[in-house]
Amino acid sequence: MINNSDRFNEIQKQEEEFDIKKIIFLFLRKWQWFAFFGAFGLIAAFGYNKVSIPQYWVASSILVPESSNGNDMMTLFDGGFNLPKSNITDQIEIITSYYTVRQTLLNLNWRTSWYKKDMFVWRGIYKNEPFDVQESQSFINPKGIAIYITPTSTNTYSVSVNGEIYFNNSKTRIKFESSGSFDQPFVNKYFNFTLLRKINNIDTSSEQYYFTFNDLNNSTLTYQDKINAKLKDKDGSVIECSLQGEEPEKECDFLNELIKVYSEGKMSFKNEAQRRSLEFINTQLAGISDSLTTAGNKFTEFRSRNKIINLGEEGNIVMNSLTVIENERVQSQMQLDYFQNLQKYLNSNTDFKQVVSPSVVGIQDVSLNALVLKLGQLYNRRQILSFSAKENNPTLIMIDKELNQTRSQLNENLRNLIDNATRNINSQKDRQANISSQLNRLPQKEQQLVNIQRQFNLTNEIYTFLLQKRAETNIALASSMPDVQIIDVARPETAYIVSISSTKMLMMGLLSGLLIPMAFMLITNFFDNRIRTQEEIENHTNLPVLGNIVHDPSKSEMAVFENPKSIIAESFRTLRTNMNFMLHESGGKVISIHSANPSEGKSFIGVNLATILAMNNSKVLLIGADLRKPKLHKIFKFENDKGLSTYLIGYNTIDQIIFPTQISNLSLILSGPIPPNPAEILDNLEMKKLIHQLRNRYDFIILDNAPLSLVTDGLIVSQLSDLNILILRYGVSHKHQVELFNQYAAKKLVNNPAILVNDIKFNEFGSTYYKQYQHEAYQNTYYADEKEGKKHRKKKAEA
Repeated sequence: MINNSDRFNEIQKQEEEFDIKKIIFLFLRKWQWFAFFGAFGLIAAFGYNKVSIPQYWVASSILVPESSNGNDMMTLFDGGFNLPKSNITDQIEIITSYYTVRQTLLNLNWRTSWYKKDMFVWRGIYKNEPFDVQESQSFINPKGIAIYITPTSTNTYSVSVNGEIYFNNSKTRIKFESSGSFDQPFVNKYFNFTLLRKINNIDTSSEQYYFTFNDLNNSTLTYQDKINAKLKDKDGSVIECSLQGEEPEKECDFLNELIKVYSEGKMSFKNEAQRRSLEFINTQLAGISDSLTTAGNKFTEFRSRNKIINLGEEGNIVMNSLTVIENERVQSQMQLDYFQNLQKYLNSNTDFKQVVSPSVVGIQDVSLNALVLKLGQLYNRRQILSFSAKENNPTLIMIDKELNQTRSQLNENLRNLIDNATRNINSQKDRQANISSQLNRLPQKEQQLVNIQRQFNLTNEIYTFLLQKRAETNIALASSMPDVQIIDVARPETAYIVSISSTKMLMMGLLSGLLIPMAFMLITNFFDNRIRTQEEIENHTNLPVLGNIVHDPSKSEMAVFENPKSIIAESFRTLRTNMNFMLHESGGKVISIHSANPSEGKSFIGVNLATILAMNNSKVLLIGADLRKPKLHKIFKFENDKGLSTYLIGYNTIDQIIFPTQISNLSLILSGPIPPNPAEILDNLEMKKLIHQLRNRYDFIILDNAPLSLVTDGLIVSQLSDLNILILRYGVSHKHQVELFNQYAAKKLVNNPAILVNDIKFNEFGSTYYKQYQHEAYQNTYYADEKEGKKHRKKKAEA
């Protein structure tokens, strides 16, 4: 025995099985919607393909090593020391910085951008511009506004402008149409430019163009936003720079120039220290060269005049000692001057680009060299980032902190070095004084020669030292190699479309078009609570379903009588057969027709069921038991002056209220005038007596009742019936009415209930297309003479 739980699971399983089938039937019923919206989607996608401009993706990649392997001045002078490594993230910031992008656009000199009309859209024509634009040096043309050019002849063109610009610090609308001549200035209140035809320009008389004067700041910000620079591998040092745009050749040129600007900037920064040092050395050499020439001339002249060729042994000793000590003193003083100047510069300036490297003046302090170089590098990084980053940028804040820390360390280092240099100079002065006392003991001419030769030797050594430093600096500049290695340049040939292809767009348009009716029908079906399939009834009730009455296209209330060989007549024959299985008692059979609400076809079912029973040679009586809104008298064209209501109150006898109809074996009891108390008169003893007497006269008694959910009339009559047919109309009755019928059956308010579904349309109540075609073929062959029979019955009725 199946328990309730098993029954519920079985129902749920059936619902799941039939849901897919239901959805398929739902879509097949409305195939026209899918055809229309699918075609609409294809047309929309085709139109989009025509008006849309494809987007291309181009990229280049560069290798930026963590540290430089090239020779620099510090390495050559000092044998190398630990330099701060390059941060890849900082390099990406530099590549995409405002300064780098702006310099790239300046190098490319994209003053104007040209576009050509292609059917419905304007497409860029980079490097295919038909004209060159020459601007006046004394006039600034407004930027960012479209200037439409249409050649009207080989020498003239029309120009039109319609847009807004900022003119004289206010927003101004420019709108005008004018004409101009090629190779002649076009001048008005807002513009001053000359269009020059290119030598290889083809005939453009039938084309339309427009161009804009580009705003450097806006273009820079636009490209800053478009550039995507990232590491190809998080553990590597290869940076990939990519762009998306409508013109792949233009984007490739920009990317390649961007890498060039970045590489040159990095190289320029790397060689900045050498260039500053070289300038300093050349300046010093210019002054010392004159001093050396003067000292040499003086030394030669003194020897010639006094006929002195060489110094004595004691003079050479004194001179050599003085030369050494003075040379050391000059070196120490030069270093002290450098330390003091650097300290002063450090405390009064924030621009460290002009700081000369310590090694230029012979300072070999590794710590000082590293701090000075680090300070310059930090300042350069901050300067580049400041073009694109705000002051509250975390990277800038970190650089500022590091700058302050480095300056503090450098200041402390300089104080110690100044103290040491001062002590060395004082010591060297004392040594020089001692040696000078020895010089005073020499003869006067020899003293003079020693002084002159000593001055010459000192100047010569400094000059030689500076020449050596200049040679080393030039070697460092010549051997300097760029840190950036280009892996792949951007090429138009390698660009690929990132926007949706035309084929994919057509497919998407088709699918989108199909999804619109699909979504609409699914949503509508989800919220639709009306009866749509027979399974919806069977899965929610245990009451038997007697059958389905198909839709009658003729809209006739007497469809079976007028079309006895029609499909609807066959559905009533099926109902008659099924109904006999539920009527077991012999004698008169009382059948009540009910519905929960009006307009569900009770009277239609009652009339045609009575007709099909009468056509089977059964004596049938149709009773209008709806005493509130009677309808049978209109169908059979009788006056409703007497009937069931007049009999129940004793005005008429049984024989007075029974009327024959034009249908053989079918009699009729109308409802009669509407009484004030229909429920009371139906519930009295006379109604029971009437049904009892009629059982003996007729084979079938059909009662057409009032709606069950509105009044109790139908429930009263149902107790006198052998079979109660509960009508559900396709597309009109709601699913909760099935639950209402279940309650009536459970409480035994209705005897022997059964459900009948009315107004079924083919392919809408679980029927397949095959069944529809089968019915249509059956109708077109077996019922071929139906129209002739209908005409014959109509003529007979009129006669």
